[in-house]
Amino acid sequence: MSIGKMAVFAFIALAFAGGFLFIVINKGTNIRAPAPKPVAVLTSFNGKLAVQSIDDLRVGDRKIVLRGVALPSPLNARNGHRALRRDYQGLALTCKSVGLGTPCDRNVAPKFRDAAVVQCLISDGTDRAAKLVEAGILCG
Repeated sequence: MSIGKMAVFAFIALAFAGGFLFIVINKGTNIRAPAPKPVAVLTSFNGKLAVQSIDDLRVGDRKIVLRGVALPSPLNARNGHRALRRDYQGLALTCKSVGLGTPCDRNVAPKFRDAAVVQCLISDGTDRAAKLVEAGILCG
């Protein structure tokens, strides 16, 4: 191959590489970072306790899980549900989401499945979960 032919070949290769680089820079790629998932806004909220079942408690329109307690055994769940509904249905509560200054901050996730993990207080400042454990309705 002569030097002239090699110069033409190098020029064509350089032009091709330059054109390719131009296209890539101007066109970009279709690869995009995934959109961030929406983050739940942690807030305190007020409402009346609605007892759907022993594992479906709601304050206002929010499904809640009381922090620091567990459900009773299946054998005791029916009695616990009756007592919870009889004694606490409609009780006015102020609930604070975990992450807003509860004793469980940084130890418990602020959500459990589709429910907010909260600390609920009645008007005199008593922690409702602690009272439910004392009454034997829920386990501590």
